[in-house]
Amino acid sequence: MTTEDRIAKLEAHIDKLQAQQSALREELARAQIDRWKGRIEDLEVQMHLGAVDASDKLNKLMDKLRDKWADARRQVEGRISTASSAGDTVRSGLEDAFEDLRKALLEARSKLG
Repeated sequence: MTTEDRIAKLEAHIDKLQAQQSALREELARAQIDRWKGRIEDLEVQMHLGAVDASDKLNKLMDKLRDKWADARRQVEGRISTASSAGDTVRSGLEDAFEDLRKALLEARSKLG
């Protein structure tokens, strides 16, 4: 085998290795893209779970707010106490329930933001 033959053979081998390297780079790039897609999907799932958790908490607080309002309404309608006392009870109960709901909304917003 002559020197020129050996050089030609080595050049062919180098070309083959460069083609393999190029294919491996493309495969690595696709794998990285797929990995990022998976990470994004995981974040979306976490976001939705957080939203569901926040939604459940907000629904409970909204129910509590409605219950406080209904209790206050029953007190006013039943004339259980004087008008000013009932008004204070209504205002106090609704303010507490509303504050709980507001805090939950802020907490949910901070978790999602």
